[in-house]
Amino acid sequence: MQQDKQARGIDCDSPVTIIVKRRPKPDRIKEFEDVMHGTTRDAMTFAGHLGANIIRPTSPGDYYRIVFKFDSMRNYLAWENSELRQQWLERYAEVEQGEQDMEILSGLETWFTLPQGEALVPPPKHKMLIMIWVSIFSLSILLNYVLKPFIDTLPIVAQIAILSFIMVFLMTYLVMPYLSKLLHRWLHCN
Repeated sequence: MQQDKQARGIDCDSPVTIIVKRRPKPDRIKEFEDVMHGTTRDAMTFAGHLGANIIRPTSPGDYYRIVFKFDSMRNYLAWENSELRQQWLERYAEVEQGEQDMEILSGLETWFTLPQGEALVPPPKHKMLIMIWVSIFSLSILLNYVLKPFIDTLPIVAQIAILSFIMVFLMTYLVMPYLSKLLHRWLHCN
């Protein structure tokens, strides 16, 4: 399966964003949307589910995009392999046209979450680089200033381990989600 190949290179504890493209049968759009909403609702009951966005097609007959996140690949796979999901897949088969297209993302690209209703186009790499560099530079200064007095007596490797862990945690859960919303226009404008 396509998702198995994509999932192989991702650590079990890494957060993941899954982007699924599905196209309804033209005469079954309402039923398709009911199945899509039911699947999303049930996925939210699984451990580690962080939310979902449904992006409707911009023109008739185009794909719906479903974007959902899990806090770890392990929790995503629990949903993916669940009996409940298999039941929803059987219902999709009745209302869906063609095969789904799925992409699993983990890493820096998941910091750039797009708001509901917009195309799934990542920002240009140079803008991501600038934003990440400014964030890391600022956090490095702040963390060194705040934590250095407390960790200064530790070996340098321990200092770096503590600072880098705190920095990655803050970047993933606070800084990048906030900045990607704040700077969304700049990130996604040419």
